Amino acid sequence: MTNLPRLAALCLPLALAVPSAHAQDAAESLQPNPLLVDPVLANPIPTALVPLDPELPIAVRAMIDAAFASGDNDDVEAVARFARRTNPGNIGEIDALLAYYRSEHPPETPPDPVGNMLAAAMASAKDADVEAVGKLAKETNPENAQEIEERLLAYRAERKRLRDEAAAAERAKLAAAKFWQNWKGEGQIGASQSSGNTESVGLSAGVALARKGIDWTHKFRAQADYQRTNGATSVERYLGELEPQYRINDRTFAYGLGRWEHDRILGYDTRWNLSGGLGYKVVDNKKMTLSLKGGPAFRQTDFVNGEEDTELTALAGLDFGWQLSPTLRLTQVASTIIGEANGSTSSQTALSAKLTGALSARIAYSAQIDTSPPPGIEKVDTQTRFTLVYGF
Repeated sequence: MTNLPRLAALCLPLALAVPSAHAQDAAESLQPNPLLVDPVLANPIPTALVPLDPELPIAVRAMIDAAFASGDNDDVEAVARFARRTNPGNIGEIDALLAYYRSEHPPETPPDPVGNMLAAAMASAKDADVEAVGKLAKETNPENAQEIEERLLAYRAERKRLRDEAAAAERAKLAAAKFWQNWKGEGQIGASQSSGNTESVGLSAGVALARKGIDWTHKFRAQADYQRTNGATSVERYLGELEPQYRINDRTFAYGLGRWEHDRILGYDTRWNLSGGLGYKVVDNKKMTLSLKGGPAFRQTDFVNGEEDTELTALAGLDFGWQLSPTLRLTQVASTIIGEANGSTSSQTALSAKLTGALSARIAYSAQIDTSPPPGIEKVDTQTRFTLVYGF
């Protein structure tokens, strides 16, 4: 009997450690259904506490503020650099302070006289000036020659782009223009009057027009000169001329020419000249132009005495222009028609001086030469004109 209490004492812990069947059933009944459990709530994401950045030491902040107050960019950069190095945990705060300061105090750009000079030349859009300044800049600053050359290359590319766009726009405009549009030219008029031993009065008027298209250029010229001396007509000359040209390439062109003339003083009532051939621009730039042309021609002349002459001839001509200065221009227009019975040469040399705006003054010397004129007519006839010219 005495051993029973001892046995019970030894079995009690084991009995307490093993759950009863009823207790197991109750515990299993309290477990949630896996299909109804929220996966987020059932498996919460583990969280970790991230330590906050330490505060910027008061002494360091005071040094940064003092550098900002000085306004010296070198001091600001030096203090900021050492502050980052000695306070790596506050780099974000230091950079924020520096960014705020620079928003109010942008760093000064160091002087660059060579770069400024090159930029000014490029702003002028004068290519010759840009190239001259760029060449000198590279020679005097060899250490920056590569950078200067890159700026020049960029400028040249941009200028080429602008020229190409302008050329394309001009071609589109010319292609859409009607025949009566885009004519440019000049009109001139002059008068003379004298009294005393010789009574004379004269009038000279003319017009010259040109229209340039993509491939075609049309020229028209008309001139009238009339003068009476001592009651008799001493000058009576009229001329009309139309010349279309077709561009073959930049310098070569084909032309057609129709010319009507009337000059009773030289012995003919009407003279027709028709010609066609090739021309070549020997010189073609802003200061000087020179073009030559030639080809077969047909001429018909009705003389004042009632006779007629028709023949096949050859024509040679030149057109020259020279811009001596911004206000002074010299021109020469000449043509020679060579025929079996008669050869004729007409030439006009003119010097124009710009007065104001579109108005110019011109002195012109013209000569008409016939190798076989009618009896009683001089071979050479000349005339000098002083006229006012209006360009349009």
